[in-house]
Amino acid sequence: MNENLIQLYTSKWDNYFTMVNPILKDDNIEVKPANPLLLYIADEEAYKQADIRLMIFGQETNSWYEERDVTIAGVQNLYDGFFNDGECWNYGGQFWNGVGRFLTSLHQKYPTKKIQLLWNNIVKVGKQGDKGFPPDYIYEIERKHFNVIPDELTILKPDIVLFFTGPNYDSVLADNFGTLEYNSVEPFSQRELSRLKLLDIPFVFRTYHPNYLWRNDIDWYFDTILNNITIA
Repeated sequence: MNENLIQLYTSKWDNYFTMVNPILKDDNIEVKPANPLLLYIADEEAYKQADIRLMIFGQETNSWYEERDVTIAGVQNLYDGFFNDGECWNYGGQFWNGVGRFLTSLHQKYPTKKIQLLWNNIVKVGKQGDKGFPPDYIYEIERKHFNVIPDELTILKPDIVLFFTGPNYDSVLADNFGTLEYNSVEPFSQRELSRLKLLDIPFVFRTYHPNYLWRNDIDWYFDTILNNITIA
């Protein structure tokens, strides 16, 4: 799987950097693109043998390290160190606390299942040294020259995908996957919690970012999601 990811990223890499290099070198452009978020599986065998493969999407990185790396292996090492080595759990913040809360609840529902978690972002290239949605001149380069998320899902074959992206990022999902049907999950509205049909993934949900969920009974949302997941 890692080899397939590398092949995917390699197929886009040179063209992507051809497009971003003028931005990186132009001192008149204040907001620069961060390193792309490139996935890496720490233990491929454990991931393949997992009973439940869970992928959770955030919005975009809050920067992604100041040191710029121009190699795929180097950028994957950032993911490996931050996520696979567990630095993310010390990072704090509402997002990672929410991811941990959902993962704990999933383990409680399926205590005998082997569960593997992967983290992703629906925007792969954020802002260097800052948080928030990137300017259009960065996002359009990603959309046209580094659209890798559908292929990542095809390679990694998660059983559950949870988009912590909120309804304001539905247009970004559409940029990646085309038109999607959002079916509200009772008792919530479509904006609050929806189930999606996406590729051949059994369970796909979109809800708010944990910044919102922690202020609005996060366990109610998570319990509702889990009640709509049945894994033999």
